[in-house]
Amino acid sequence: MSWGGVLAYAAGDIAECKSVPQKSEAARTAKMIPSDAVVFVVGDTTYPLADRATLESCYTPTWGQFLPRTYAVPGNHDYVGGSPQDFLDYFGARTPNKTWFRAQVGDWWVIGLDSNVSGVVLDEQQSWLEEQLKAIEGDGRCVLAMWHHPVFSTGLHRKDGARMRPAWAALERAGADLVLNGHEHFYESFQPKDALGLNVPMGLREIIAGTGGAYLYDLSVVRGAKAYARKHGLLELHLEKDHYEYAFRTLNGRVRDSGGAQCRRSEIAAAP
Repeated sequence: MSWGGVLAYAAGDIAECKSVPQKSEAARTAKMIPSDAVVFVVGDTTYPLADRATLESCYTPTWGQFLPRTYAVPGNHDYVGGSPQDFLDYFGARTPNKTWFRAQVGDWWVIGLDSNVSGVVLDEQQSWLEEQLKAIEGDGRCVLAMWHHPVFSTGLHRKDGARMRPAWAALERAGADLVLNGHEHFYESFQPKDALGLNVPMGLREIIAGTGGAYLYDLSVVRGAKAYARKHGLLELHLEKDHYEYAFRTLNGRVRDSGGAQCRRSEIAAAP
C-alpha cells in the first residue's frame, strides 16, 4: 500500500457568468488552484441553473479545466426541472447515475452525498452510506464527507440541511473527521460537533465554503462559528495519511482561517 499526501482545494457556489466568463469571479478563484491539486466542488456549479448549456458556457471556461481531478456533489441550482441529469452528464465520470459516491483520494476516503433528496431517495442514500461505512470499518483511513446544504450554519439558510443529520450521526459513529458544504455564500468553520450540534472532541468538523465565485449575498445572523469570512476564496486542504491541515485563502492570498487535527480513525487503528 502506497501512502502520500494530497493537496486539494474546495468550494461551492461557483460560476456566475453575467458577461465574459474569463472575467468572472469564478475565473479568479480558478487561478488559485495549482495544476496538481484535487478539486472538491460542494454544489451550485453555475447560476441561475446548471443546465448543460450554462455549464459549457460558464463553468467550462473557468473551473472546467479541472474536470479530470474534480469530485462534485450537486446543489439546489444543479437540479434543472427537478432533475440532476445535466449535472451527472457533465461530472458523472466519478458518479455514474448517482449523485452520491465513495472514492479513494490519496489515503483518504471521500464520500459525496446529495442533500437535495428527500423521502424514499434520502432513505436509500442513508442505507447506502451506512453500508459503505461498514465496508471500510477498521481500515484506518481518514474520512471526508461533502454535500451542499450544511447541517450547522450561522447564516440565513441555517435550517436547510436538517435532513442530513442522520448522515452526520452515521459519519460521526464511523470516526469521520471533516464535512465540507456550500449553499451559504460565505465561509465559516466550526469546532468538531456531534449530531446535536454540541462541541465535542470526537465530533466532525464542518467547513462551509460557498465562496467559489457566485455573488456573496448571504449573511451570518447568529453566533457559534469558529471563523467567518464573507470573501471569495478557496478552502485549501492538505490530506495526509493520519492527519489534515486546512486554510481558507481569499483572492488576495490572505489566510482568514486555518487549523488541523489527527484523524480519528487512524488513532483507533493505531491503538493496541
